Amino acid sequence: MLQKILEIGKSYKIAVMGFLLIFCLLATFYFHFILKIEIIFTHFFYVPIILASLWWSRKGIVVAVFLASLLLFSHALRPFETPLWSDLTRASMFVVVGTVVAILSEKRQILEDKLHAYSKTLEQRVDERTSALRETEEKQRAILDGISDAVIVLDEDQNITWANDIAVKQYGAVIGRKCYEAYKWLEAPCSDCIAMKTYADGVARTSEEEGILKDGTRASFIVGCSPVRDSEGEVVSVVEVLHDFTDRKRAEEQVKTSLKEKEELLGEIHHRVKNNLQIISSLLDLSSMRTHDLDAIDLFTDARAKIYTMALIHSQLYQSTRFDQIDMESHIHELVGFLSQIYAAGLITPVIECSCVYLPLTQAIPCALVANELFSNAYKHAFKEGQKGTIEIAMKRSAGDTITLRLKDDGIGIPDDVDIYKTDSLGLKLVRNLVQQQLKGDIQVKRDKGTEFIIEFKLANGADEKNA
Repeated sequence: MLQKILEIGKSYKIAVMGFLLIFCLLATFYFHFILKIEIIFTHFFYVPIILASLWWSRKGIVVAVFLASLLLFSHALRPFETPLWSDLTRASMFVVVGTVVAILSEKRQILEDKLHAYSKTLEQRVDERTSALRETEEKQRAILDGISDAVIVLDEDQNITWANDIAVKQYGAVIGRKCYEAYKWLEAPCSDCIAMKTYADGVARTSEEEGILKDGTRASFIVGCSPVRDSEGEVVSVVEVLHDFTDRKRAEEQVKTSLKEKEELLGEIHHRVKNNLQIISSLLDLSSMRTHDLDAIDLFTDARAKIYTMALIHSQLYQSTRFDQIDMESHIHELVGFLSQIYAAGLITPVIECSCVYLPLTQAIPCALVANELFSNAYKHAFKEGQKGTIEIAMKRSAGDTITLRLKDDGIGIPDDVDIYKTDSLGLKLVRNLVQQQLKGDIQVKRDKGTEFIIEFKLANGADEKNA
C-alpha cells in the first residue's frame, strides 16, 4: 500500500498531502481541545512528515516544520500539565525525522539516477553486443552455408545440435536426429565412430567413410572431427565436417583403370616386340647355318647379338611393373651368359660387378648395345685362338648421378696406333656414336695388360627412385 502511495502522480501527491495535513489539524483540535489528550495523536504526524520528505526531499521538510509549529501553537493556546520542553522535543523530532528522511530520499534518488544511467548504459552495451553477436552469427552462418562441405555440431549422445544448409539438404541432418541416422541410415552408432573418440579424448581426427545422401544415393566423404571446449577445457561438443569426394574417387578409379589398361597394352606391345626380335634372331641363326662364308657368319652372329640385347630389354619391360626403370644388373648377367655361349664357352671367364643400377628405356637400350659391342669385340679380338682369359664388366652409380660402365680384358690389347675417335671399325664407331649422341657421355681407353674401356654418362630423370 505504501509503495503504491509513493508511486502516485504529482497532483495526487498534493491531494493526499492536503488530506493528511487537514486530518492532523482536526486531530489536534479534537484530541487537545475536545478530548483534552496531550500526546497520543502526534504519532500520526510522522506519516505526512515521512511522505513529504520522500516525495519532495528537502522541500518536504516544510511539512515537518509546519506540524512542529502546529504542536507548539496548540500547546500555547491550551497549556497542559506536561512541561513545554516535552512538546519542544517532539517538535524537534518531527524536524529531525523529516530532515533525515529527506536526506536519505535525496541519496536514494541519486543512487536511483546512477543506477538508471548505468542500467541504460548496460542495456545499450548489451544491445550493441547482442547486435554484434547477431551480426557475427549471421556472417558465420552465411560462411558455413556458403561452403560446399556439410558442417554438423554433435553433443555427447551424437545428437545433431546445429547443421548448415548443405548438411540439411544433402544429408538430412535435422537438429535433434542422430548423426548415424541422418547420413548413414543406421539404427546404432558406428563401431569405429571418430566423433565419439574425439568427444572422449579431445583429439581431432579424420577418416574416409561412406554414407547415404538424403535422396538415397551412396556417397564417399572425408570426415573431420574437432572438439569444442568450454572455459574449463572440457569437451562440450564435436564439430564434424563432411567433404564429399565421390566424383573425385570415381575419377581416380577411372584413371587407375585406364592406366592399368594402358600398362597392360604397353606390356603386350613389349612382349610382341620381344617375340618379333627373337624371331628375327632365329632367322639370322638359320641363315648363318646355311652359309660357309666366315665373314657372313660373323655378321649374322653380331646382328643376332644386337637383336638379342634389345629383346632382353623388352623382355624386362614386359615382366616389370615399371616401364621407366630397367634393372641393368639382371640384363648384364643375361647378356654375358648369351654372348659366352655363342662366342667362347669355357675359354673366357666373365667377371661381373654390377649392383642396383636402374636406367630408363632411353638409356638402357644404348647402354646395353654398348656393353654388347664391347663384350663381343673382347671375345672376338682380345684373345688369340684357343687362349684362355678373363673379361671384367662392372657398372655402378657414383656421386652426382654418374653411371660408370667399365669393361676390361687381359688379352693382347688394342694396338697403340688405333684411335677410337678416328677408327673405321664399325663396332667402335657404333660404340662412339651411342655413347656421345644418345648417352651424352665420354669414353676412355686404357692399354695396360690388356684393354680397358671406361664409359661415363649422367643418369637421366626417371630412375632416381630405385637408384636412391
